[in-house]
Amino acid sequence: MSDDSYPISKPTLSTLSRAIEQYAMNIGDGAVVLSTFQRSSYYAKSAHRYGALATAGVTTVAAYAGTEQRTPGVRSVVLADHDPLALEWATLLLSPSLSVFVGGTDLVALDESSLSVESGRRFLARLTFDHAAVVRHGERYLDQLGPSMDPGTAALLADAVEQCRNRQPSDNEIALSAATSVLVERLEKQQRTIAVTRDALLAETERADIDPLTGLLNRSGLERWLGVDPTDPGTTELPPFALIIVDLDDFKAVNDRFGHPCGDELLANVGIAVRSSVRPGDVVCRWGGDEFVVLCPGASDDDLASIGDRLVDAIAAVDVDGASVTASVGCQRTSRHPFPIDAADDALYRAKAAGGSTRVTTA
Repeated sequence: MSDDSYPISKPTLSTLSRAIEQYAMNIGDGAVVLSTFQRSSYYAKSAHRYGALATAGVTTVAAYAGTEQRTPGVRSVVLADHDPLALEWATLLLSPSLSVFVGGTDLVALDESSLSVESGRRFLARLTFDHAAVVRHGERYLDQLGPSMDPGTAALLADAVEQCRNRQPSDNEIALSAATSVLVERLEKQQRTIAVTRDALLAETERADIDPLTGLLNRSGLERWLGVDPTDPGTTELPPFALIIVDLDDFKAVNDRFGHPCGDELLANVGIAVRSSVRPGDVVCRWGGDEFVVLCPGASDDDLASIGDRLVDAIAAVDVDGASVTASVGCQRTSRHPFPIDAADDALYRAKAAGGSTRVTTA
């Protein structure tokens, strides 16, 4: 098959990676597995499986950004934080009987209909059993990781790539190569079925996580979606994103002048304006009262400025029977929870001090 790319969900990518690990476990001696992880903390969750592969005789290499995680038998390669490979999630298997590659480049996009930030992540994936394609990926990793590997590990990987290049594809590989697109389609369908069933079972819980006035996530819903354990006081590591805080200017005056029913209708319409002003992959939450929070994965500085300005303009344009309101917007970047919102709060207060109806972004 061709080495085409297609978007898939993280659960499907995880299922494919684990299937390759199981292939390697069954092969044992003579198999080489090389996997890349975006962060050392992600690898740490899989370290026991990779240790088991090494114990079974598989030459096991794990590459990731962050701090080194020592696992007996596993050969680690620590990547620089900005290494392009740190954006990938990949598993490469080279062996005398089967060679396969699955890889996903992070699209930095989130599906908020999913039940958690991790299951909602999307990747541009490649899956191939094709010999020439697998060899290309092996050569790529050897070229990019070789200088950071110890010489013995680099030599083992080079030998495995050469053996793969020189042998004929097995019947299994030919059949699997032909069935790859069907396999991925079935996995994605299975994940969608699981998600629908799971969503139905948790409908009551989810309803409690939705703000009834605006239809947006409420604060507890955002916490749940992020996978945060409310009983754990520690810090949760998240994919990098921009955090936008939106606070309506002097909303109390609207309630005082027009009444609470009008104020509620105005809030509901503001919620619609906020939702329509952000990108499809952004996550919107009514944080409480007249305050909203938007999470913007992968937003550049220009994206963030554009989103913030659109929010200010869209909210100012909302009108309910003559009642309207402006908003102050503060923006910052973060990758952990609890949110370190001091910087965004400071930007928000500076926006209000400037008279409101404006956006301020932290440096």
